[in-house]
Amino acid sequence: MIVQNLYHANLKISAEGTVTLENAWQVARSEPAAELENLLEEARAWAGKIGDPFRIPAADGSFEFAETLLVSGIEIKPVDLSVFRVTFSGTEFAADEEGTFVPAALGAVSETRASDGVLRRKRTFRAPATLATELIPSPGRVLDWEGGAFVCESCTVTTSELAVEFEVTARETTLAELGLPVPGLDADGFETRENTWFVATGGYEAFAALHPVGGAESWAGEQFLLTALEAKSVGKIGYEITLKTRKAETRRVSQVRTEEFAGLARSGAILREIVWKARYRVLAADLPGFLMLTGTSPVDWAEAGCLITKITPARLSDMEYEVDVEAQHSGNPGLFQNYSTEDRSGLDTRTDVAVDMADFHITAEMAGYSELPDGQFLPIPNWSPLFGCPFQSETKLPQSMIEKTVRCLVITVSVYVSGSVAAQIEDLATWAATRRFYGNVAGINGSYLRIAQHCKETYNDVGRLYTRITRSYQKSPEGFTWSGNYWETY
Repeated sequence: MIVQNLYHANLKISAEGTVTLENAWQVARSEPAAELENLLEEARAWAGKIGDPFRIPAADGSFEFAETLLVSGIEIKPVDLSVFRVTFSGTEFAADEEGTFVPAALGAVSETRASDGVLRRKRTFRAPATLATELIPSPGRVLDWEGGAFVCESCTVTTSELAVEFEVTARETTLAELGLPVPGLDADGFETRENTWFVATGGYEAFAALHPVGGAESWAGEQFLLTALEAKSVGKIGYEITLKTRKAETRRVSQVRTEEFAGLARSGAILREIVWKARYRVLAADLPGFLMLTGTSPVDWAEAGCLITKITPARLSDMEYEVDVEAQHSGNPGLFQNYSTEDRSGLDTRTDVAVDMADFHITAEMAGYSELPDGQFLPIPNWSPLFGCPFQSETKLPQSMIEKTVRCLVITVSVYVSGSVAAQIEDLATWAATRRFYGNVAGINGSYLRIAQHCKETYNDVGRLYTRITRSYQKSPEGFTWSGNYWETY
């Protein structure tokens, strides 16, 4: 085909600012068409369709396609069976530096200032029908409109084969909620809600101060706490701030049982160490119910025979705590040894008692006899039981008692006296001055020897200084009474 440009370009600019360009082309076939319908079919194929790039004539008689002009009208007129004339109308559309089409404003801006002082703007925009839908504002979207922050209230869209036109109504704002709270669940099954606000540049600090992480968020519902605040800049006019919340409630989050081989008993039985760990999210008001539980049995989360050994509360916010609870099986090897500590409570009124046994060996001399080389025993001349016998007796002891070992009860009593050891010296010396006495020790009456005394400084649970005085008493063998003359002499 032979193509010839007849004229270029008939330019039209409307009152709304729309630019329309018109040019005409004459196209000749190398041979006449058999019928007019055939000629028109070829003409339509050459002319293309509405929305195609507009043809711009080149200096060599050919043509190029425009980047921002699209065909908005096509008129085809046959001259004869071998020639037809095509007139194109083209509409110019706005594009960015990369050549991508963007919406262009049509006409003037309509502004309305309401009685409450709110400024609203309305304007129509136009772009090719292929415009990406995300470039068309939707209600709630923040718009940077001539350096001001506006929120889209409504958008009316009209679409044709060539173009899409949309009329936007927006209101000026410094703070706007951009949607409804979005509900959800987190990994632990707690309810979540999040929402996004637009905040003007100068209002970010004040907005963030009103929404501290861990604080209550009434917009989300009762007992919802802010878990994250995420900000994204909107040009230079402000920020889109997303608030993420989670409902606070007392609930067990996890429970884990560990079982570890701890060795073999002498019998060959397997020893195992069993530990349970549970984690709770706890409302601050419910925290007292998780305290003072150590030493008790877990409720509904560990096996029978377990004892709570550790409770660790961690404050998440004024409203919520995270509590870790550990329980160990009472059969764990070494459990009670590991968790036993010296009791230092109530030292003012406390008395510790220990009971042991001691052997007392009766020699021949104590019985009033001396041993001959042949093993015979002879009475000691002038031997006096008053001073020679450890027990009260008016005569020598029976020979059956010679070289006999008898068992004695040893009672050790510890008391705590306020103050240092230096303040107790007089009392310690008084106790040691008399070796034998008859009286009551730890509720048992009898004849006793004072056999040992020790003291050591210690502190009670609140740091007050005490002296622990430990005294041991040896009770006389059953049926005997210690001799005062003998023991005070020796």
